[in-house]
Amino acid sequence: MSDVIFAPFSDISPLETTKNLLGSEGYLDDVKKGDFVGIKLHVGEFGNIAHIRPQIVRIVVEELKKRGAKPFLFDCNTLYREKRWNAIDHYETAYKHGFTYGVVDAPFLVGDGIRGKNEIELKAKSGEEDIAYIGKIIEDIDYLFVLTHFKFHEFFGYGGAIKNVGMGMASRRGKLFLHSNIKPEVVKNKCVACGECAVHCPSQAITIEKTAQLNKDTCIGCGMCVVTCKYGAIEFQWRDARESVKKTLYYTGAILDKIDKRTYLNVLMDITPHCDCYGVTMNPVVQNIGFLFSKDIVSIDAASVDLVEKAEPLEGVNWKRKELASKDKLKALFDTDVNMDEFFKLAEEIGLGSRTYNLKRY
Repeated sequence: MSDVIFAPFSDISPLETTKNLLGSEGYLDDVKKGDFVGIKLHVGEFGNIAHIRPQIVRIVVEELKKRGAKPFLFDCNTLYREKRWNAIDHYETAYKHGFTYGVVDAPFLVGDGIRGKNEIELKAKSGEEDIAYIGKIIEDIDYLFVLTHFKFHEFFGYGGAIKNVGMGMASRRGKLFLHSNIKPEVVKNKCVACGECAVHCPSQAITIEKTAQLNKDTCIGCGMCVVTCKYGAIEFQWRDARESVKKTLYYTGAILDKIDKRTYLNVLMDITPHCDCYGVTMNPVVQNIGFLFSKDIVSIDAASVDLVEKAEPLEGVNWKRKELASKDKLKALFDTDVNMDEFFKLAEEIGLGSRTYNLKRY
């Protein structure tokens, strides 16, 4: 069982709360002078405003610099061709979202190069393949600080620290492997052939006839069509998504085996139904909850899930099963059978951490 420190939202500034939390329990005592600390985060797709706040990032940077470290922010390029699929666009998006040196006091770097090809091969813990393709920047990281905006996710169920590491640090080739099982399908009786899905498909896998037609050989499984469709006419096949999730756990294991020193901070605010990979921001599902801090990637995500599931649901959310919103928010949002207990059990079996935790209120 691992400790997870919980600092709830209160009348105190979130910035002050973050600062106090980072100084608690000696969790950053293993940061040494001169350590290159990679702060893994997601700057949000261009147009998304629910991503992690750069002001919070600055607090993290300041606390690391107090210990003599050399922190930098980083992420790897996306598989789909929006505003983070190459380093130039990725930098521009980061800067437009406030992740500039003047704001966060550290540089933002792209971990797999201009075109997403700068990668290294790591031995995966298990899975379909024994190689994980990871952004090359991992070779220069002495200490990994995983800073995650916790929210729901289309096929992970929740997007937490595990997804931030396993999917986020994969190179483009790695992301293609991780997405290879996921193929959405068109619900014919809901489709009105408006063509919006085809316009936003980065791999030109959709054509419009009487209804949308999806070419599964061309589809990369990014999910842009699912979120773009206003009529709920395109849905993930959850049985396939489970395989992608499993592979992401194996990638996470390969990454954690590479970097000995690690800390995790989950930010439970602006908890939206979808990932920050979409250039839109939907109504939050629950009120802001607070911050979680831990040395255990599984425990911190398990605790985050439990806190969100216990929170009162908000109005204005596009629930598929509204009657379940107070009992099972995943089922209510996506009408899926995703089982987070199975997810955390497998993560524990792989050796990523403990799914049982001791929640310590700060």
